[in-house]
Amino acid sequence: ASRIIPLPLVLAVALAGAAEPKLPAPVVAWVKAAADVCREVEGKPTVTNAVQRADLNGDGVEDFLVSVEGIQCDGAASIYGDREKALAVLVGDGKGGATEAFSDSAFGTRIEREGAKAKLWLAVMGAQCGKKPAKDFASETFCERPLVWDSAKRKFDYAPVSSVKILN
Repeated sequence: ASRIIPLPLVLAVALAGAAEPKLPAPVVAWVKAAADVCREVEGKPTVTNAVQRADLNGDGVEDFLVSVEGIQCDGAASIYGDREKALAVLVGDGKGGATEAFSDSAFGTRIEREGAKAKLWLAVMGAQCGKKPAKDFASETFCERPLVWDSAKRKFDYAPVSSVKILN
């Protein structure tokens, strides 16, 4: 007889890896919801790269970047699109939980690490780069824009436009 293991448990084990602690339930739920989009069109999701861990708000506790960018959908590769990808940042509480502190979409993500410090950069375009929208997508300006932590609101937001790094 085969044994059915609940999908959230499978995701937690598959994503956490042997050396890393278990993922918080909200992180697992976000990944499951994103993977379900693939399953709905009869694709097979691979979620092993959907979560990145880093202390993004500087409190000494691990935070989580979850992104569709890291999910593959075999049998329906285009389901997540070929441009912007949904993402969220969940801040860890140091007790095994996490709370969503940012969500948006971006063309790519990059975590810049310097010792224990980490900064998340999002690849965005147009107005988010401080530029007027282009006449067409091929002429658009792309940039990387970092997120900054607002400790009073316990949320991330985009850093000022003056901090962008133009990509093209």
